[in-house]
Order: sequence, then C-alpha cells, then structure tokens
Amino acid sequence: MELSVKGLRVLITAGAGGIGRAMTEVFHAAGARVHICDVAREPISAALKAFPGISASPADVSSIADVDQLFARGRPWAAGS
Repeated sequence: MELSVKGLRVLITAGAGGIGRAMTEVFHAAGARVHICDVAREPISAALKAFPGISASPADVSSIADVDQLFARGRPWAAGS
C-alpha cells in the first residue's frame, strides 16, 4: 500500500531542529504543506531558508497561551488557505 501526503497540511512542533527538522524535511519533500513551530527563533529562520514554501511560528507548546496564539494566527494550514 502506498500512502501520499502531497497537499496535506502538517503541523510539526519543535520542527526547526533535531527529529522535528528531519520530519519537516521529509514531509516537505513529499509535497505536504508544512507549518512548523519551535521555541528557538534562529533555527526557525534557518528552516525557512532550507525549505522554501514552509511556514513557521515561534511557540512553546507547553504554554497554553502560545498554543492558543499559534492556532489564532493566520493558520496557513487551515482549510481553504
């Protein structure tokens, strides 16, 4: 069975470094619309340069306020966008 993520929207937390960055690379290469969040701004900038077309937000997912803000922002992965 072959699965495809092309065109799907993917949110990757801690997506700018380590395992999260590897996941970002794989989903991006497979054609998914990727949005990452991370607590570290410099790695976010590096990921945006490395993977053209992804979007990103600074966020600490251990903070309810940050998660609320993450989903309140333009939500680039939301249906119809």
